[in-house]
Order: sequence, then structure tokens, then C-alpha cells
Amino acid sequence: MRSYQQVGYAWMYKNAQLGLGSLIADDMGLGKTLQVIALLLKFKEEGLLDQQQVLVVVPTSLLTNWKSELAKFAPLLGVGLYHGPRRKLPHEADVIITTYGVARMEVHTFNQLDLYALVIDEAQAIKNSSAAQTEALKSIQATLKIAMSGTPVENRLTEYWSIVDFVHPSYLGAMEDFKSRYSVPIERDNDQMVLDTFRKITAPFILRRLKSDGSIIQDLPDKIERDW
Repeated sequence: MRSYQQVGYAWMYKNAQLGLGSLIADDMGLGKTLQVIALLLKFKEEGLLDQQQVLVVVPTSLLTNWKSELAKFAPLLGVGLYHGPRRKLPHEADVIITTYGVARMEVHTFNQLDLYALVIDEAQAIKNSSAAQTEALKSIQATLKIAMSGTPVENRLTEYWSIVDFVHPSYLGAMEDFKSRYSVPIERDNDQMVLDTFRKITAPFILRRLKSDGSIIQDLPDKIERDW
């Protein structure tokens, strides 16, 4: 792993030791999946998956990618897919990979498992706090929850609230309180003091690195933009 990826892995591991979930929000292409896989492998090495499992929820388009990445970087992890019309729950697998659509329909099935960790990739899929999919994902029980997203906020700060509420339920209070305390002052009034406060209270479990930061990937060439 690159040095910044090692930092991300170590940060998530420290949070896990403290009983805290994590939102890893690195830019696309910085290796969020690799960092999370390293964390899952550490759980395996420590025996945390001897009696418990990890559920990874992804968009359908990423099922194959996750399976191949786990096979490549963590062959010691037993991996099973739970998807398709004839799906069968892989009870012996360390890591179960499923999709948002299946998770939305089968909350009861997953709550029969003893999950150590619940990982959601492309976590902006739960940015709408009132959507059935969001409510379903938040109702799946696990000791630890990890969210991954390169775009944690696409339109409104309340999208952050929804994802953080998955990682740490109720930490940011109720939605309406969050709006009045943070969203309105930051988005409407551009209140920098409130923004600083928001950053401080979320910093322990939100990690975001940008490709534009030269200290992250020093061996990449500068991005070139051309108008055609």
C-alpha cells in the first residue's frame, strides 16, 4: 500500500479498536477498497471473524470488482456472493458481498447473522435519509459500520448527516436539529465558525483525501484540462 493508504487503514483500525465506525471519503481512485480490505484481513488475523462475519453492500456493478479485489489482496478471507434469483446465504464465508437491492429486501435475513462489520460502498446511495433503501441499511445490525464514498456530499449537507447517521446513529442529533444547527448556517449564511465546529465534531470518523493534494500521490502527473 502507498503511505497514505497505510494511514487510512491504520485510522480505521484505531477507530474499530475504540468501537467507532468510519466514513472513508477519499477521492475516487485513491484506493478506498484496498484500505478496507486490509482492515478486514486484520479482523481475520485477530480472530474476530471466527464466529462473526462481515457484510459488504455494493452497487451491482461492483460485485465482480469486490470479489476479484478480495481474491487478489486477501486470499485468506473466505468470500461468498449473495445475489441472483437462486442466491443462497454463504454461512461459512468470512465476507458476504451483496447489493443494495438485495439488502433492501432482505433485512430480516441479514439480521439473523452475527455481523462484526457492515461495510457499504458508494455510500451516497443512502444520502436520502427518508428513502426505503436508507432505512433498510440502517436497520441491519452490526458491531461496526464502515461507509465508503468518494462523493459524500453531492448537493446538500443533510446527505452527510444521513451517512454519518449510518456510521454512528444519533451522533449528529435529529435531522431537523441538524438542519437548524449546521445546514442552514453553513449553506445559507456561510458561517465559518459553524463550519469549523462541524469539521471538529466529525473529524474523528471522517477521513477525506483529494487527488489534487500533491502530498497524496506525488508520482502522478498534474491533471491537464483542455477545451476542444
